Amino acid sequence: MSEQSSTPQVPSEAPGAGAFSPAQRVRTRPGFEKPVLPPRGSRRRSLALLLLLAVAAITYLAVLDIFGLTSRSSEQTFHLGPENGDSLKIYLEPLSVDAVNDAIEMRLSVAPDRGLRGTRPDVPRRDITVIITASDWSESRVFRSDQPIAPTVIRADLNDGSIVEYPFDRYRVRLGLQAFESDGAASERPLGQQVTVWEGLLGYRFKAHQVQGGDLAFDLRRAGAHILFAVAAYSAMIVLACNSLAISCLVFLGLRRAEANLVGALAALVFALPALRDNIPGAPPLGVWADLAVFLWAELAAVIASALVVLSWARQADDRR
Repeated sequence: MSEQSSTPQVPSEAPGAGAFSPAQRVRTRPGFEKPVLPPRGSRRRSLALLLLLAVAAITYLAVLDIFGLTSRSSEQTFHLGPENGDSLKIYLEPLSVDAVNDAIEMRLSVAPDRGLRGTRPDVPRRDITVIITASDWSESRVFRSDQPIAPTVIRADLNDGSIVEYPFDRYRVRLGLQAFESDGAASERPLGQQVTVWEGLLGYRFKAHQVQGGDLAFDLRRAGAHILFAVAAYSAMIVLACNSLAISCLVFLGLRRAEANLVGALAALVFALPALRDNIPGAPPLGVWADLAVFLWAELAAVIASALVVLSWARQADDRR
């Protein structure tokens, strides 16, 4: 019986499977490695992403210009009534807008001209009556002689607009002003007015101009920032609703696995949409056209998506038994 050698047999190496050839050794050195280029599809996606970011930046700058987000408020001065030398200086400043009740509040400040001043610059020498008229109401404010003139707040109605059209609602206010000076007798002397209007109102673009008949008209519409935020919020609702429906349909058709965390995410979306809607700047009461066109259907889509995922998750649990 021949003795077996204790030395282990080394298997013969196949051609080309052993040591690297000199050319291969050169190519594998760190200094001679060729750069690895990304796939062509990845480069295309990178270019598409850069193009998308450039378009988004240009669109954002265009929106800033279109909505006038960088514009500043200014003053407009109008001359009303007779031009008899003595005029009453009136300053109108909008304070707030109650679009739900179709009303606007404005502060009216009166200052007598040099020929109308009394013993002090801030008091009239005679009684001054200012009559304020609008479309369906009229009121008088009397400023007594030798008494300081305190600013007063007037409330006018909004016309030619409705809160239902939020966030693209527009309004117009027409205001008439008349001023008279009296010394206690029956006769009154009409006064001219130099009316200065401050065109600054938080949340609105406020423009004043004079119309036929000598009245003042104020045009109001939502500020560009409010319109932009509202449109972005309602667009986000549409995207979230479409995402929830896409996820639920894929799960319900069996193309994706039903997971418990999807149930929680879609259930949270049902409560997140109302919170998003209520935090829109100047959010109106529920029922405007944007709610009927976007919010209601987005909420229904989130509820349906949550129900489909729960049904698929329950059916998946039954199949495992």
